[in-house]
Amino acid sequence: MENSTPRPTPDTGTGTDTETETETETAPEPAWSPPGWLRVPATALAMTAVMTGAGYAVYRWAATGLPMEPLPGSPWPYLGAWAVLTFLAALLLQWATSGIDYDGRWALIGIPFFAGIRLSLAYRPDPSLLYAYGLAVLAAAAAGTALWRRSRAAAAAAGRG
Repeated sequence: MENSTPRPTPDTGTGTDTETETETETAPEPAWSPPGWLRVPATALAMTAVMTGAGYAVYRWAATGLPMEPLPGSPWPYLGAWAVLTFLAALLLQWATSGIDYDGRWALIGIPFFAGIRLSLAYRPDPSLLYAYGLAVLAAAAAGTALWRRSRAAAAAAGRG
């Protein structure tokens, strides 16, 4: 059975013979783009705001008594702890993945941090434990990232030399 849908013909522009088919127009540059030193913390801050907002939404949803029963008390010490840890993890992630085109980088922070917010709001551990364990994990991740970047730089230097 034949498909009777006509195919559109490509637009050839103005039709002058002097134009070549390989010419492409460059995309217009944005009117203003933040400098690199501001773009990284702004992205980390945006991720922190999203995660804190999601954590607060989970806290409000728990008040309905559906899958998670809310405990009495304010959620802000826990949301504050996770906001600090999310911001530091986002900065670390941007440093670790700079120069690498990786599409799923924010899932590396979003999924575990959202799960951590949900669990800490459900069980309410001491906020100092959240800071202690969170900063220990981030310190280990920073050390691992520094070693990985160092070995990557050494391999690149050996490949050039």
